[in-house]
Amino acid sequence: MLMVDRIILAMLNKQREEAHKTEWKISLRCKVLQVLGAILIALGLFIDWSPPQEANLPDTASFFVIVGVLIMATGFLLALRRE
Repeated sequence: MLMVDRIILAMLNKQREEAHKTEWKISLRCKVLQVLGAILIALGLFIDWSPPQEANLPDTASFFVIVGVLIMATGFLLALRRE
């Protein structure tokens, strides 16, 4: 019986460690997405980009801001889903 208890405890510890690793990976992914979004927004707002060569293309600054907001929102939603 003692051997079975040790095996069960070992399995529970392994599951806890795997859950902790998964939580850490998700947390890191959220932070990376938020930082990447903030960098793109900063690039769009603070750097003076040349105008687009073709009239139908969007402005580079607005493109970076829009993509940055989308990436940052993805990071926030992923963080909210985790909790």
